[in-house]
Amino acid sequence: MGMASPIAPDYGQQFLLPPALEDWVGADHPARFLREFVDQLDLPALGIAMPAGIDGRPAYAPSLLLKIWLYGYFQRIRSTRKLEAACKDHLPLIWLTGLISPDHNSLWRFWRDNKSALRQVFKQTVHVAVNTGAVGLALQALDGTKIQAAASGYSGWTKEHMEKLLAALDSALDQTELKVVEENNDQAAPGPSLPAGLAQRQALREEIKKGLAQLAADGRQHYHPVEPEARRMKTGPGVKSFGYNAQAVADAKEGVIVACQATRQENDGGQLQPMLEQAQENLGPVGLGANPLNVADAGYGAGADLQAAVEQGQRVLVPPHENSADHRYATRHFHYDALQHTVVCPEGRTLDHEGQTTKAKVTVQRFRCHHRDCPVRDQCTRDRKGRQIEVWPHTPVVQTLRQHLAHQVALYGRRKTIIEPRFAQLKEHDGFRRWTVWGLEAVRAQWALLCATLNLRILYRRWRAGLGGQANAASTLVAAA
Repeated sequence: MGMASPIAPDYGQQFLLPPALEDWVGADHPARFLREFVDQLDLPALGIAMPAGIDGRPAYAPSLLLKIWLYGYFQRIRSTRKLEAACKDHLPLIWLTGLISPDHNSLWRFWRDNKSALRQVFKQTVHVAVNTGAVGLALQALDGTKIQAAASGYSGWTKEHMEKLLAALDSALDQTELKVVEENNDQAAPGPSLPAGLAQRQALREEIKKGLAQLAADGRQHYHPVEPEARRMKTGPGVKSFGYNAQAVADAKEGVIVACQATRQENDGGQLQPMLEQAQENLGPVGLGANPLNVADAGYGAGADLQAAVEQGQRVLVPPHENSADHRYATRHFHYDALQHTVVCPEGRTLDHEGQTTKAKVTVQRFRCHHRDCPVRDQCTRDRKGRQIEVWPHTPVVQTLRQHLAHQVALYGRRKTIIEPRFAQLKEHDGFRRWTVWGLEAVRAQWALLCATLNLRILYRRWRAGLGGQANAASTLVAAA
């Protein structure tokens, strides 16, 4: 018996009938899911402009360009030129586009003109996830990750460097302008002509003045002339560079991102309430009725932020942000009784109310210990008048949260297993460690598209695993939204 011939391509093979386009990809390929997802969307309602009828070559359909962008991010292709090439090289994308190959300029113009609409596409993925049961509505985790800006960090300026450069430019320009006036004194020309390089120096001086004005307004020490909206922040272990702070809220059931936003802020302060409000809005009436518990780390634990979230009816489990080290007589161990309006120290002694003052535009109550016979007085304070405690409006909320945390340590420990894998997937699996667009508005659109991709992958897995199992399962998922 002879040996079987090895399997090899037959490049001369011909077909009696040409293969149908629908047969080019498998029934469970993600390209099919993305096609159904986009076809079910009401693009004008999302704010995606439809092309107007003009003379010449017809414009590409917005649904086609959106499918290409979603497929690209799904497959970790985020460059317009690489997407253009993929429309000719990737068989599933060739199938998805129906043999149409838009150029990179058309792809970029769609991105440029639909930044707000791309954020609405993310919201649609949340709606689909809610209506298909992918969101548990019981526990959510909030966190942020710093991602480096597209502009080079080496071209950034410090405030000190800008001030020195401005002084040098002022001196050089004064000398140059004086020389120009002297050289043109005897000429009949209507005015002195600027020498080569003077206009560029003047433009640079104006740019530096503009940057210094922004630093003064923002209270910052670093400025980037190419991307002035970027802020210098910690983008990696021991690394500080210009970047943006990407925020996200993830549901505990399957990791669906229910809210996302990118900010210029170097830390997470002030982000708790806005992010939880966005999550509640994205989840719709179902989320409002469920009122899930939200966990976050101490970076979100400023007292005023916690109070604002609680007053809005949000359920939060967040460690309060403490400015001092923890020890037996730290301020956090002095208990304030709002009903009795009293403060009791760790030794069980009551402090006397001393009055009130105004700080940060709020009223702060002051209490002081006058127990000079206290045996631990020297350990508690060095103030000869006695230990003073300030009670802020948010103090009762902070105390209550500390008590809840002490009894829900295991529940709070789930935070890192809910949200941090989402960031790890983007940075490690998808290799996204630097924004590929410039400016805060564009960064927000890209972050929304990245988070939408994470959600679409979860929905695709559910569809493929057997939520119907048939070719129209994706439309069944999307139609519910």
